[in-house]
Amino acid sequence: MGRLTTFVALAGGVLVFALAGLVSASVLLRWFTGLPISGDFEMVQMGAALAVFCFLPRCQAQRANIVVDTFTSRLSDRTRALIDAMWDGLYAVAMGVIGYAMLPGIVAAWKSGEETMVSRIPLWPALAISTALMLFLALVAAWTARRLLRGVR
Repeated sequence: MGRLTTFVALAGGVLVFALAGLVSASVLLRWFTGLPISGDFEMVQMGAALAVFCFLPRCQAQRANIVVDTFTSRLSDRTRALIDAMWDGLYAVAMGVIGYAMLPGIVAAWKSGEETMVSRIPLWPALAISTALMLFLALVAAWTARRLLRGVR
């Protein structure tokens, strides 16, 4: 699971670099010609959302999310692991439910041919990839919960 989350995060990093190149090219074009790349902001919005969804599973796999342990710092390691496993399990359920709820929206966007306003990019592929990554995040959160319950941090 660790290798897969690393690969997905690296893909997100490549996407961020591509977006930086797009923004740089658009700014340079605007500077030299007065015209930016048409729809650049739409591509950056979609790409940034996809990149975030690429990074979240790796963050979860490394247990690098923000943790507030004000009330649990004095508890035993095993008790904290059980509490963390419960929260990871709830996170997995929440991401799974949200991912499942997005499925009809993907179908609706596909059937209606919904596109971005300027560059006319179809929305359903970005929604489908985001949903797949969210469901992957749910799987990773369930995996981290299971690891915590087995005593592996």
